[in-house]
Amino acid sequence: MTSTGDSHSIPADAADPAGRGRRSLRLGSRQVLIGSIAVVVLGAGGWVLSRPHPGALLPGIGPISRDTPLPSVVGTPAPASAGNPYAFDVKRLFPPTRSIDQDGYKGRFAGAQQGTDCGDTLQTAGQTLLHGVVCQGYLAVDFASQDSKVTTSVTVLRFADSDVSGQVAKLMGARPDLVRFVQTDGTFADDGSASPSAAPGSPAASAPPATAVAPGTPAAGAGAAGAKGGAAPAKSVEVPRVEAVQHYVTVTSSRFADGHVPSGPQEQQDLDAATRAASYTVGIAFVWS
Repeated sequence: MTSTGDSHSIPADAADPAGRGRRSLRLGSRQVLIGSIAVVVLGAGGWVLSRPHPGALLPGIGPISRDTPLPSVVGTPAPASAGNPYAFDVKRLFPPTRSIDQDGYKGRFAGAQQGTDCGDTLQTAGQTLLHGVVCQGYLAVDFASQDSKVTTSVTVLRFADSDVSGQVAKLMGARPDLVRFVQTDGTFADDGSASPSAAPGSPAASAPPATAVAPGTPAAGAGAAGAKGGAAPAKSVEVPRVEAVQHYVTVTSSRFADGHVPSGPQEQQDLDAATRAASYTVGIAFVWS
């Protein structure tokens, strides 16, 4: 009987009299177990980090830059509701300290305007086209390229459901005269676009729709405001990109900051690349909302 209660002692291995092999085997098993747990934990953490989520880590958004100045945001966000529990707020959706790095385009969030009256961001043609459609709020976001040569305006309109947003996206098509171009300071460009709202009963406010929305669309609401008038819209060379994402519609277009029109294919490609990158970055923020 041994001191541990065994009826027979375990003979020592002649090749390993000190029992180092058995201890190494036990240590190796523990290391394998700890390593397996670490892989599982890191794998789960990697899934969480790679999953796109509004305002956190969006695909196409590069590393944090703490030197980036805080952009100007004009207006107040639309309030949350039971149907829209997440704040429709520029600062939540587009962190100002993150840059955009998408398909060769590098840029940053520069300025924005937001509010509940979608008429603020629509030109006369857009107000006429969407007359009778209830819009629940808007964001108008500007992105500036890394070299500050190209500025990109993205208008986001929120509707009751994806059916309405799909209809609106089809109506808006690729017309450049429907939304106002937001600038880096959060104000709209003075290019003949409509002013925010017309007084009730004015000719512009009561103008009939140019194209009717399918029957069953809600009655006139926030997006049906008219215009006070103004010069005819300036001709524009940018072709906006219109997308329906969930119950949102995004309208994206780009211009050169100094106002010149593209002088050749390369400059047109620069505008197109900025439009695609900003449209994707904004759209992905609403896929999960």
